[in-house]
Amino acid sequence: MAIIKNARIFNGEVFIPLTAVRFEDGIIQELYAQYDAPDAIDAQGAILAPGFVDLHIHGSFGKDVLAPGGTAHLVKHLPSVGTTSFCPTNATDSFETIHRFLGEVKQEMAHNHQGTRILGAHIEGPFFNVDNRGAHAIPMLQDPTLENYRKMAGEYEDVIVRVSLAPEKKGGMELIGYLAQKGVVVSAAHTDANAAEMEEAIAKGVTMVTHTFNGMYAFHHRKEGAISVTLTDDRVTCEFIPDLHHINKYAAKLIMKAKGFEKTFICSDALEPAHQGEGTYQLAGQEIYVKDGAAHMADDGRLAGSIISPLMGVRNLLQATDVSLEHALKMGTCNPAKAIGDTSIGSIQVGKKADFILLSQDLQLLQTYIRGKLEYSAR
Repeated sequence: MAIIKNARIFNGEVFIPLTAVRFEDGIIQELYAQYDAPDAIDAQGAILAPGFVDLHIHGSFGKDVLAPGGTAHLVKHLPSVGTTSFCPTNATDSFETIHRFLGEVKQEMAHNHQGTRILGAHIEGPFFNVDNRGAHAIPMLQDPTLENYRKMAGEYEDVIVRVSLAPEKKGGMELIGYLAQKGVVVSAAHTDANAAEMEEAIAKGVTMVTHTFNGMYAFHHRKEGAISVTLTDDRVTCEFIPDLHHINKYAAKLIMKAKGFEKTFICSDALEPAHQGEGTYQLAGQEIYVKDGAAHMADDGRLAGSIISPLMGVRNLLQATDVSLEHALKMGTCNPAKAIGDTSIGSIQVGKKADFILLSQDLQLLQTYIRGKLEYSAR
């Protein structure tokens, strides 16, 4: 059993008038208005918030999840940026490579007793449209047929919790229905879908849009496209990348105003070079480079993923927009947990998992607790 006292507690939705939390066996047991016993850990006024939940991350700290040992590498290092749960996310590659990646995720989940919690795999590629492929390799793109999905996933379907795909592609609507029936979150991504196709996809089971505004045609006031439906359909939750490179501050504000703070969440979409500095790196066999805070494809300069963490994204939003601290934190903690259907994380409540972070008032990470265990400390 352990108790942290003298904290400013953010419960995933709002700051609450309580200052101490007791946790045992990895579960939050009790919250207190005041706790004065000397045996408690003194937060000294720090913010105690749920740890960040990153549903879209390809790599960080010099390694990609498609590389052998990539998922284990993130499990070890993500506590140092305040991420307590994540979905290892592939980029487009061969079925064989993705199948091996899924096998590694399953193996890591079987003994994921320390480090950042693995929620399951997020499949981002190869089921995309060429025109809006982003950084995904054209030769590896495939139709999202049920046959292709089963060939790729094989015996590892049970570790997949989210699939991003282009619904208008051959087989897309059938696969959406299949995945939704199995409880897998389906997200529209890298798509050329028009409004009618997007509405059909939502009716079939799409509940999310991957990195909103990216990987889809731009909004046009006379064209009924996927982005029009995305921003106006209350059944859809919007993910976005708050690095201020993939979208500018006005696009971020538009998403938040159009969808509200129940239907938006942030992700890192981080790549191998995140937290490593400028230089040349790899993304699924393609060369990328990092310069001026952004990752680009070496062949033509297109944006690749990001090099941020969700915590860095929160800081970006607070600096660039008028979003409140409560809403910014909510979009990185409670909301992604709800979006993936896991309400055991992302909040500070009795009975929830003891995955939380301590932040200074200027949002520097002080400590990370996962399963009630101290996994990182800057002190």
